[in-house]
Amino acid sequence: MKTAKVLITGIISGLVLLGIFSLLSIDGGIIVAIIVGVITGRLIDDDPMRYTIISISTYNLIASIIVTLFDPDAKIVLGLASSEKAVVGLFFGAVILMIIFYSIIGSFSAFVAYNMRSNK
Repeated sequence: MKTAKVLITGIISGLVLLGIFSLLSIDGGIIVAIIVGVITGRLIDDDPMRYTIISISTYNLIASIIVTLFDPDAKIVLGLASSEKAVVGLFFGAVILMIIFYSIIGSFSAFVAYNMRSNK
């Protein structure tokens, strides 16, 4: 399958699953990363880890931006309050660590799914 279609599929499925888990009040970030990794590992023909990392990073950034924009306390996170600069750094640090952690988990599941598919 073409890489653009796989990336769009991974990003859309990640956002939909994150939305479903947030409606159920479940922190399903790891589960979503594994599912997106398996989907990407099954669909892509070469180097599924790279495309999984790109998909997971993109849907995590989109989800973090949406949550930040619609949060009632967004002016603290966006740095509009002049005395809360540490909150901004802490927020962006947490987002970057979350992206790295979920990307590692998702790329491992993509690697496993790709190898299981090619072994058949």
